[in-house]
Amino acid sequence: MGVRKLINKRARRYVGAGIAAAVTTFIAMNTLSEAHAQDCSLQDVMTWQVALHDMSIEQSPEYISAITEAFLTACPNRPEFADASRIAGMAAADLGDVSTAASHFENAGQMTDKLSNFYAISSFLRAGNETAAWRKRDQFVEAWRSRLDRHPHVSVDAEPTSDGMIYQLYFNQTNKNTGIRAAWVAVPYGPGWPATLTFSRDPMRLAFRKARTGADESDFRYVDLHRCFARRTLGQIKTKLTSTEFDAAARSSLTAYLAHPDRHAGTSKNRVDICYSPARLLPGVPAQ
Repeated sequence: MGVRKLINKRARRYVGAGIAAAVTTFIAMNTLSEAHAQDCSLQDVMTWQVALHDMSIEQSPEYISAITEAFLTACPNRPEFADASRIAGMAAADLGDVSTAASHFENAGQMTDKLSNFYAISSFLRAGNETAAWRKRDQFVEAWRSRLDRHPHVSVDAEPTSDGMIYQLYFNQTNKNTGIRAAWVAVPYGPGWPATLTFSRDPMRLAFRKARTGADESDFRYVDLHRCFARRTLGQIKTKLTSTEFDAAARSSLTAYLAHPDRHAGTSKNRVDICYSPARLLPGVPAQ
């Protein structure tokens, strides 16, 4: 089933985020006085949100776009306008309407989740606005780094190079979903997507390997290079090599990438291409 017929799992995530933000707004707005009444009511907000969660209707990009565009037109001064613009931008991107998507993301302001930001960057690139695309990248990378810096279970080290920054991440706890324990993230100073090297024990691949070989793989590690539209396993380490010992090789590889980073916006003609795995390009706090 095509993306125009049924919104995919990645895109469905923004609906839940919109509901959570709007419920918070609903509670807060109930305390406002009549002097701050908007040009549409809380009932209009709730009607829009209920429609976003109406499982009796196919939650396609067309449907989400239609109901959210109607809300934006009717309620331009509501505090939910920015989050609705984010949702409308993602739906427009899935429909391949790059100019509309870019316009909505301009109205969405600062967004906190990875998926929305990667949608915005790709939309700006497809619309021909590289300046806005890489500015959005820089804003989100700084917010991402700041969140990790404050987390007690993450160690972050930043190294400037001639062409960009390399962030070295060590996690006290391995991500149970990806197996990532350490990562090196390269972010160009100029135009270009981030790229990430991960040092991990991917549980799914290790399970397949054990089923195939029957061997104890407790010391086995994968080294993967993640780029916006590609992922490649660079090596499989069977010794007790630590991430610290691997550090020099990781930095050298990513320094070479920064000299010629990926800049393209994908190859699809009818929709906006989103990076394959935003969560691996900018790893977050390990899931418990």
